[in-house]
Amino acid sequence: MRLAGYNGRMYFERGRLRMEERYGDIGTGGSAIVVGGVKYGLKQVFARWMMDVPEVWTIDGGTLPDGRHWIRFLDGDDRYIVAFEFDDDFEILSEMRVDSLAWEKENFFISRTR
Repeated sequence: MRLAGYNGRMYFERGRLRMEERYGDIGTGGSAIVVGGVKYGLKQVFARWMMDVPEVWTIDGGTLPDGRHWIRFLDGDDRYIVAFEFDDDFEILSEMRVDSLAWEKENFFISRTR
């Protein structure tokens, strides 16, 4: 069933645009984040949340002008690019999810069949 007025391609492109406007292009963030004066590698941040698992592939992270920190990763199970925003206490404040189709385009289906 197709939803009236639904354009899947534009939907994915809007999600990608929103994410890149907020956090920059994929891979342009850092490989570590300074939280409360302490430098943490991205895997260390996930370990604090008990999310340092093979299905989570870190991409990048950083700190926004308002002091919120962010970390972006690929959820290997769902194939979504995800960004968490969190505070100095590592409390997750928000989450943004965009299907990896927005970046993979025509390779999306090929890479999922292997």
